[in-house]
Amino acid sequence: MMSKYMRATVYALCLLSFSVVVIYNFSQVDSVNTKRKAYEYLGNGDCNWTDALAFGPDSDPYGTLLAGYPASGHRVAWQQTEGITGNAVLDDFFRLDLPKIGLVKTQFPHYEGIWSYGDHLSQTILLIRNPRWAMPSYHTLLSEIGYAHTWELAYDELPNVFSMRPPVEDWVKWRDYRFDDEILLWGYHIDFYMSRGEKYWLTYDFERNGQWPFRLLNETDRPWNRDNNCIHNLDCYPKDVISYERLTDTVDGPNELSKIATVLRGAEGVSVIPEDAIDCIWHETWINTPAPNNDDRDGPAREEYTFTVPQLERMKSRLEEMKDKYSTGSWVGVSNAIALVENFENYLVEVTAELDGLYANPPPTPAPDAGYKLEIQQWYNSKGKGNRYDKAKLQSWGVWDLISGFFDEEE
Repeated sequence: MMSKYMRATVYALCLLSFSVVVIYNFSQVDSVNTKRKAYEYLGNGDCNWTDALAFGPDSDPYGTLLAGYPASGHRVAWQQTEGITGNAVLDDFFRLDLPKIGLVKTQFPHYEGIWSYGDHLSQTILLIRNPRWAMPSYHTLLSEIGYAHTWELAYDELPNVFSMRPPVEDWVKWRDYRFDDEILLWGYHIDFYMSRGEKYWLTYDFERNGQWPFRLLNETDRPWNRDNNCIHNLDCYPKDVISYERLTDTVDGPNELSKIATVLRGAEGVSVIPEDAIDCIWHETWINTPAPNNDDRDGPAREEYTFTVPQLERMKSRLEEMKDKYSTGSWVGVSNAIALVENFENYLVEVTAELDGLYANPPPTPAPDAGYKLEIQQWYNSKGKGNRYDKAKLQSWGVWDLISGFFDEEE
């Protein structure tokens, strides 16, 4: 029988083999320094912005993880974090030649993320965004990298990221195939960190995506086990919750960035710009950061990536579930829960307004199409995203003895 240590190794190897990078850090951090200030503090709230450098391989900074559901503001968060610290924020996949220390961003436990930082980090910041806009933005990133399902394919598509929104018809197919799972995963991602790592996936679901022959857990499966990484390697409970909408707002942005600065200030090996220059560095980062952003994309306007009435109704229901959860019971008076609820209320206002508009002016009802479900499934599979647990592939990986019980003998 395989020991728990061998099982852990197999799990890690499968995780590395399955996962696909979606959101990349394009900072070129070939030079390293242990505590370089990329900003120049001029006093009296004034500053200058310069490039960030990676932590040196021999440095040992107090590490911070920036975690969020895909397209929840990772890019903005790392740009602004680099602005206030002068240290490069690494991606959980990109630049694997560099040690994952200091500042790292991830989508873990979503299947587009990977735990590549071992026990090198110590604290967590949770990034959130309205699912109304996070899901279309996530799909846009997938489209820009050609729905890549291997590292090699993804790297080949790097120049395309943040350049072109996809055809609306592709969005509709992905949306209709993935919506039910993704709206669950959006909430589960938040719950994972707020619960200090409760797993919503079955043990051998290496990608944590709930694809057949596995499934996502539900309330009837409780109690859920905690992820060992959050027990032994990292304090997964967020030091603070950062809103994409507020971080990008010209009024609220500096205050939201100040929350990140407060978490990082005092962390050993990390220098943070003085508080009175936060407003300055927030604006300077927007002006000077070299990487492209949402506004640099060509293609259809983001408002063209819509949801159906039933999907918006489910999204509204999910937001209400999350709001109720974090405003009652043991969450009452907890600062992170208060921040979540405030944002959920704003998200509900936006989603409800869109729903009301559709109720007042209903879109045309499409003709019934008995073959549509199969069509979008085949489309998804053609992109390499479906059937990730192909029996023959798993048998070739040497893990079949662990998971064969999930498959019928005749399959």
